[in-house]
Amino acid sequence: SSGINAEWPLQPGDQLRELLMGGAALSGASQPTNQSFVEWGSIECAEGSKNKEIHCPRCPSKICLADTAVLVESEMKMSRYKVDAPENEVVTKFWLLTSLMAFENIGVSHLVENIKFLSCADCEVGPIGWHDINDKTRFYIAAERVRYLE
Repeated sequence: SSGINAEWPLQPGDQLRELLMGGAALSGASQPTNQSFVEWGSIECAEGSKNKEIHCPRCPSKICLADTAVLVESEMKMSRYKVDAPENEVVTKFWLLTSLMAFENIGVSHLVENIKFLSCADCEVGPIGWHDINDKTRFYIAAERVRYLE
């Protein structure tokens, strides 16, 4: 016995895919969907409101579930993540999550002056957020750099 639960719908290569993608192959986090997404400008949110389900801006990967973050204003200079974006831009609207465990799927960069930048763990687009290592309870996702489940 290989120790794999036979209830999972495994396909050839799933074990390797699970290792490479940190479990996303079995959780369904990176599987294509027929869901429709909306951009930041098409939803209305006031500071302090809860989030809709947040997804990567490039792939269907789920970043976090609905109602797991609160919209806050903060200021962070972030490098571009799109070719046509400014080299460095000041981002001011963020979804605040209070634990790394609140994420469904997130990539974390190497340390840059006490800051770790966040990206999609599947396609590596980013930065889509940041985390100051001096505060283990504050993880920020840039509201305009992600998509939302409609």
